[in-house]
Amino acid sequence: MIPRVYLLGTDTHVGKTTVACAILREARTHGCRILPFKPAQSGPDEPSDADRLLEAANLSPSLYPRIAPLRYHESAAPGLAEHAANFLDVCPAATSSNELDRVCATLGALEAEFQPTLTLIEGAGGLHVPMPGGTWQPTWLRALRGRPAIVARAGLGTINHTLLTIDALRNLSQEPLGFFLSCTNPDSDAVAMIHARVIVTARSVPHLGTLRHGEVVSQSLLLPLLGSVSSPTAP
Repeated sequence: MIPRVYLLGTDTHVGKTTVACAILREARTHGCRILPFKPAQSGPDEPSDADRLLEAANLSPSLYPRIAPLRYHESAAPGLAEHAANFLDVCPAATSSNELDRVCATLGALEAEFQPTLTLIEGAGGLHVPMPGGTWQPTWLRALRGRPAIVARAGLGTINHTLLTIDALRNLSQEPLGFFLSCTNPDSDAVAMIHARVIVTARSVPHLGTLRHGEVVSQSLLLPLLGSVSSPTAP
């Protein structure tokens, strides 16, 4: 079975796609074939997250509809962009798993075709995000069989947000592979290392690397990730 890693942010706009692209570019320098996948994408950004992932992986733009099977123009959580009433009604109507089933089948077909070393799934924002079909992201994490890896924005609040995400995953019996820090502005480079050390000490979760501000490829991201996938982690 092809291993899958599910990238989760501590929030939105924390650098999840930037970290994913750095991993994909580094993989190419090592001759490692990684398949990117964006199950549900929302927002009008151009280029989109999926566009950036395809470019970083050196894959044809024609794969866009399969790499990002569910797409919504509205800048909102995918589930809200699809049908916000599912999450607002006290007694919502019965929800459907059809969209999630279709996404799982799409990913399985892509893996059978490309036979990657690893599949890198980019989630939507943080952990508890409304998703299509009236579901929540933990349901997608389980259904897509991705081992979670956290991406956090280096800076004020990083320690709190990362520890809360680790604890939430563990409460769901989803032990994180580790965490990446993304320096989204130049000032965050200076504090990233101490933040990483505090998080590791507090929760015994591996630090998989830090993407410095402005970096496109980092030699510190891919190999620790591959090592974590091949080695089981314990709470």
